[in-house]
Amino acid sequence: MELFLTTLQQVAVLLIFIFVGYFLRKKEIITEGGKKVLSKLLVYLFAPCYTVMSLSTIVNVRDIVQYIVLLIVGAAVAVVGILLAMLFARVISKEKVQRNILIYGFSFSNIGYFGYPVVAAIFGEVMRAQMMLFCLPMSIAIYTYGYYILTTGITQNATSQKKSWKQRLSFLWAPPMLGCYAGVTLGLLSSGLHFTLPTLLTDVLTIAGNCQSAPAMLLTGAVLAGVPFKKLFTSWRPYAVGAIRLLILPVIVGAVFFAVHLCSATGETFVLAFRLSVIVAALPVGMNTVVFPESVGQDSTEGAKTCFMSYILALGTMPLVFMLMETVAKGF
Repeated sequence: MELFLTTLQQVAVLLIFIFVGYFLRKKEIITEGGKKVLSKLLVYLFAPCYTVMSLSTIVNVRDIVQYIVLLIVGAAVAVVGILLAMLFARVISKEKVQRNILIYGFSFSNIGYFGYPVVAAIFGEVMRAQMMLFCLPMSIAIYTYGYYILTTGITQNATSQKKSWKQRLSFLWAPPMLGCYAGVTLGLLSSGLHFTLPTLLTDVLTIAGNCQSAPAMLLTGAVLAGVPFKKLFTSWRPYAVGAIRLLILPVIVGAVFFAVHLCSATGETFVLAFRLSVIVAALPVGMNTVVFPESVGQDSTEGAKTCFMSYILALGTMPLVFMLMETVAKGF
C-alpha cells in the first residue's frame, strides 16, 4: 500500500503541474511566445545547470571503480533500449517525424524529473545515488542521440534540405551536451585533484538546476492545450506507447535477467543491477519529447500526448511492476 501511495503522490504532482500548464495556456496566461521562452530556458539554462551539478556529484574515480559493473550494465541497457525502440517505433508508425518521437519515448524514460525522486522516496537516497551512476550512460545518450533525433534529426523538410556535417553534429555543442562535458570534467577533477567550484557558483548552478521540473511540466500542459480535450483520450497511439513503455519493456528486461540468473549469475551487484534496470524500464516517457522539439520551433504535440498518457497509465503499472520486481529479486 505504501508503494502505491508514494507512486501515486509523485505522479499526481506531475499531473497537477501539467493541468496547471493546460489551464494557463487556455487562458492565454502562457502565450505561444511563452511556450518558446519556457523551452529555451529549459534547454539553455535549467537543464545544463542540473546536468553539471548532478554529474559532478556522481562522476568520481572511487565510485566508478566500485560500481563499474553497474556502469557497464547501464550502458548495455541504454544501447539495447535504443535498438528495441527502433523496432517498436517502426511497428507503430510509418511517418518518419513521429517515429523519432516514438524512438525517444521508448528509449529514454523520465529518469531526471520523475525517476530519481520516486526512487529516493521509495527505496532511499543510497539507491538514488546508485541509480544516477547507473543512468550515466543513458543521460549522455539523452543529450547526444536523443537531442539529435528530436531537433536536428529527421524533420518535415528533411527530403528537401541537405544538411552539412557541421549541422548534423551541432548537437555535440548544444547546451545540454556542454553541461555533460562540464559535469563529467568537474567530477573527475574534484575526485582526482580535489578541485571544487566556488560556493557562489555552486549555489547558482544548484538553484537553476532545481528549477527545471516545474517549467517542463507546465510546458507539456501548455502544448496539450492545443489539442481538444477528448482527443487526449481517444487516440490509440499513446495507449500503445504507454503499454510498451510501462509493461512490455520491464517484462523484457526482467526476462533477460532471469535467463542470466539461470546461468548461475547471482550476488548483491547482480540484484542491484536487476532492480535498477527494471525501474528505469518501468518509468513513464521522458518530457524531453516536448522540451527539445519546442526549443527549436518544432511541433511537440505528439510527444506531449504520449507523455500525458504514460503518466496516467503509470498510476497503475508502476506499483505493480515494482512489487513484482521485489518479489523476483528476493528469489535471486
